Amino acid sequence: MHPTSQEENQADILRLIYEGTATATGDEFFQTLVCSAARAMRVRYTFVSEFAGSRERVRTLSFWAGEGFADNVEYDLAGTPCEAVLAGDVCYYPKGIRGLFPQDRDLVEMNAESYLAIPLTDKLGEVLGHLAVLDDHPMGVRETELSAFKVFGARAAAELERKRAEQSLEQSERRLAHILDSAMDAIITSDEDHRVVLFNRAAEEVFRCTAEQAIGEPVDRFLSRSFRQLLDTVGQRDQKLWLPEGVTAVRTNREEFPIEATISPLEIAGQSLYTLILRDAGDKNKAVQELNELRKQNISFREEFSRRDRFSELIGDSAEMKAVYEQIDLVAATDATVLLIGETGTGKELMARALHRQSARKDKLLVIVNCAALPGELIESELFGHEKGAFTGATAQRRGRFELADEGTIFLDEVGELPPQAQAKFLRVLQERTFERVGGSATLRVNLRVIAATNRDLAQMVKDGTFREDLFYRLNVFPIRVPPLRERRDDIPRLARFFLGQNARTLGKSLRDFSAQSIERLVQYSWPGNVRELQNVIERAAILAIGPMVEVNDPVLGSKPDIPAQTPESHSLKQVERAHMERILERCRWKIEGANGAAAMLGLKPSTLRYRMDKLGIIRPIR
Repeated sequence: MHPTSQEENQADILRLIYEGTATATGDEFFQTLVCSAARAMRVRYTFVSEFAGSRERVRTLSFWAGEGFADNVEYDLAGTPCEAVLAGDVCYYPKGIRGLFPQDRDLVEMNAESYLAIPLTDKLGEVLGHLAVLDDHPMGVRETELSAFKVFGARAAAELERKRAEQSLEQSERRLAHILDSAMDAIITSDEDHRVVLFNRAAEEVFRCTAEQAIGEPVDRFLSRSFRQLLDTVGQRDQKLWLPEGVTAVRTNREEFPIEATISPLEIAGQSLYTLILRDAGDKNKAVQELNELRKQNISFREEFSRRDRFSELIGDSAEMKAVYEQIDLVAATDATVLLIGETGTGKELMARALHRQSARKDKLLVIVNCAALPGELIESELFGHEKGAFTGATAQRRGRFELADEGTIFLDEVGELPPQAQAKFLRVLQERTFERVGGSATLRVNLRVIAATNRDLAQMVKDGTFREDLFYRLNVFPIRVPPLRERRDDIPRLARFFLGQNARTLGKSLRDFSAQSIERLVQYSWPGNVRELQNVIERAAILAIGPMVEVNDPVLGSKPDIPAQTPESHSLKQVERAHMERILERCRWKIEGANGAAAMLGLKPSTLRYRMDKLGIIRPIR
């Protein structure tokens, strides 16, 4: 590969990624991906894979072989260059690949000379498959080309994760259909136009009509006049209605027969549906209960799938984080200016990315600017651009960050660091969406969405005269407070395990989990540096770990956990033990067994914990 410049070649590769995969999904996506990757990397062979039943075997999802697509194959990893990739490593062999892996017959058949592959991982770091390119000539890959190639891998990993979630959803829907067809009661679902959209097998038998004949027909066709009048009288569309007796339905031959019925409103994906269940008086309706449970599971799959897509980079299910997610959901679809307020290291940039991903501008650029990192003398040039000759060193015209973000989103991190002159020009952008480049006279107009973030008290800065009051009110349209880690301690174990998985792959270690005592230390620590400090602590602990169970000691945390000191003079050993057990039981909501139970956190067997509780006189309080 011989690009004219690294930047131009990277841009070409990214353009091919976008053009080839922007609108495709599923099998079409993987086909366009491997074809685009082959063109972008100028190689003969490209394929993408996923694990096939076990971690020792994979199958290709799409295979580009020079002039067209080859049949997908399934093969063992042992003895292939793919083995290390599926273990989580990026592998690059610029030449001589056949000699390095003589047992791989496929390399011989392809006359492969060079090889490059990257693992495809989900947001938790689990390897799902890999993306590989091979050529029958030596391959020279620059750093910029490798970075662009990783973008191919990120797109493929996201689609592969989406595919798996979709398969889970389809499996749930198949189970739902099976329950419907196996139910002994007749079940009919109608839409907002009162037309039948679901007609199970029992309904076919009861009404003597096939589902094909019933679907699309008015549901009134199966109800008697008295039944329809009763429904109109009580307004069944607004509430669940139980009709135990005195109503009749109508078969296809117009025969009326007595029924016991339930009418239930249901809303899925914004569509209002109405389900009619007919049953015999003595039936206990076990199938209906299972149906309702499965419906909830089906909706849960949809909600989880949707949430993964919306907050794929954010980790946290605490009440505090759920409140933040709700605020993001509310404001993301608008163009309102958002101010993210939070301490350093709380993940404000990830919040900004989530806002952009959910907005109507998601297909446009998200331009990220760290105001604190910009040199004071060049900050206006960086934000607004400059004309050639505007100042010493301005040898060419340059577009600023606001201009680059046109039609997209700009994220100004540490906005409180902007100097007064830049604040004035920024205010004009917010008010009028216009500005001039440094040294220029032409007025430029932009259409962008502004997200700002700060770890400072802007209101106090306004009082101190260091931040413009009018700019503050323009930024403070929709403030979102990002909670510090000490306020969402329920998220700490999950975050810690996420970072542990990342470091295990980076270090090549088998790190399974933390000890119960370590989890307790992590949860109790105050985390002044927030998530960023937690990430650093886990990295140090992973480096020091000598076994699969990682121990995080107090010196690693930098201070003792935030637990009140106990001394022999103030408390006996039995009192200390009792207080410690009660504190852990309260945190686990008095759950003893299981992965999240108090016994696991204390490193005891459940039976041992119960014995110690009885001996110490620990009884769950009545609330």
